[in-house]
Amino acid sequence: MLIRRIEGATRNLGAPPDWDGDISKCNVLPIRDVMTEHGPFMVSSWEPTPDEMAAINAGGSIQLWISGTGHPVVSLTVDAIDAEAQC
Repeated sequence: MLIRRIEGATRNLGAPPDWDGDISKCNVLPIRDVMTEHGPFMVSSWEPTPDEMAAINAGGSIQLWISGTGHPVVSLTVDAIDAEAQC
């Protein structure tokens, strides 16, 4: 997945303080802070690579990996495509 700049981004998240950059790179993640009736959420935007899109279209699933042993509240959604912007 490719990180996209989300419309209305309010801040950029970097690597956690204890991140071991020798094991893997941690890119900057633009996020938008959103207050909902269920509390605050941080929303980011991602784009599947062509190979990932082919795998999804062939029946593959999207997996969410969480670091650690406790699972935070998360939500996966699909952003609506603006038909007028596609013209």
